[in-house]
Amino acid sequence: MTSKREKLQYAYVFLTDFVTTGISVVLAWLITDNVFNKLQDYATFDWIQALCLLLLAFVLTFLCFDQDQNIVTRSKGDEIILALKFNVVLGVVNAACLVLAKATLLDSRYFAVMVPIVNVVLMPITHGLLKKFLLKLQHSRGSESLVGFVTTGDRAEKLIAEIQGDWSRRIIGVALLEATPETVGTRVAGVEVKATFDDFMAWLRREALDEVYVDVPIDSGESFIPYLEEMESMGLTVHFRLPLLDHIEARCCDETSSARLSRTLGRCAGGNIVTMGTVETKLRDRVAKRAMDIAGAIVGCAISIPIIAVVAIPLKIESPGPLFFKQKRVGLNGRYFYIHKLRSMYMDAEERKKELMAKNEMNGLMFKMEDDPRVTKVGKFIRKTSIDELPQFFDVLRGDMSLVGTRPPTVDEYKQYESHHKRRLSMKPGITGLWQVSGRSNIEDFEEVVKLDVTYIDNWSLWNDVKILFKTVYVVFAGRGAK
Repeated sequence: MTSKREKLQYAYVFLTDFVTTGISVVLAWLITDNVFNKLQDYATFDWIQALCLLLLAFVLTFLCFDQDQNIVTRSKGDEIILALKFNVVLGVVNAACLVLAKATLLDSRYFAVMVPIVNVVLMPITHGLLKKFLLKLQHSRGSESLVGFVTTGDRAEKLIAEIQGDWSRRIIGVALLEATPETVGTRVAGVEVKATFDDFMAWLRREALDEVYVDVPIDSGESFIPYLEEMESMGLTVHFRLPLLDHIEARCCDETSSARLSRTLGRCAGGNIVTMGTVETKLRDRVAKRAMDIAGAIVGCAISIPIIAVVAIPLKIESPGPLFFKQKRVGLNGRYFYIHKLRSMYMDAEERKKELMAKNEMNGLMFKMEDDPRVTKVGKFIRKTSIDELPQFFDVLRGDMSLVGTRPPTVDEYKQYESHHKRRLSMKPGITGLWQVSGRSNIEDFEEVVKLDVTYIDNWSLWNDVKILFKTVYVVFAGRGAK
């Protein structure tokens, strides 16, 4: 459920960035025209067209970035990095829009470049002003959610510190269940103690509150049910901690996966269920990733066809047989699909693999061998240059693969997987990935491959995919990482 803070912040940040970009346009126009004298005389329609395209580019760029993080907790360094990323994407998207629309203002490259440059400088400043406004808003009556706590002394400070960072909430007080009457009126982490176990419900009844956080040291919660029922009857929003989830995280999850753990409460067969998952991608992100896959695959297919046509002749002459190699692989969460490559090996390669297993250079479930005798001379070239991977753009277009993901295992490898290995299949397999750009030829331990794949999954973002794609281009042209 989207919180009040997330909804308000999304609107505030959008409005702030929109105004900032508008100011950047004006300043860029003044600098380009008066300082560099590079701005030509354009018709009114040309300016309207260019500004509409810039507005479209701004909206598309804004949607590419996750706005859920509490802006108040972001450091100045984070703001500068965010401004750089945002305006690089804005510049690229705006340029693409101008080219596709054949806009007249495309001739004014100084202006098109100056807008994101000015915006890089202004965004951290306007975000700083927005933070100050939001912190003032936190203390403005009527605009914030009023919050109370029902907990114990050993849990209060951590809980208070968590909520104090949320500018859309104001803490009214805390009830300490184990406290004595003399404690009432004192403060815990700057928050006044309002009640004890004997009178906390009376405090909740009379106090102006929108939300109540309940964090008490009980496993079943049975004894607290009557109190929760009464809180609900008052119309309060109640956040009740589930110790069972804490136990599950402590026993089953490491620090990274716990932080990314998705938790939703639903109903099934007449009872409540808690749904947990370590991969949480929003619909917007999935749509954006698929859109990037389709666009990239179309470009990749167009580039691949003439290259494949040239390579096909020597490849077929050296080793007669099918041009393409089709192999059953394991993809998203264990789904089977067929991967396609240019055939770089002799026709009897799969049969000869059993004879060569003793020379496997990988520790684990993958097979890798330097100077593999099954690889043809042309095959060594297309592997070194990654040309053999080009047909996979068609697999991406079909939806079986993504541009960026994890390496799909063979069926034989998959059948030997232990439970934690399957985690690397929780995202769609890709043509390239973190492993491929991390010097894959130097990695000889399968567990290290799994670790890199899980790192990619746990830290996934569209921006990371873009960075991996650029690194892949560098790795391919530098001739690194492939054998």
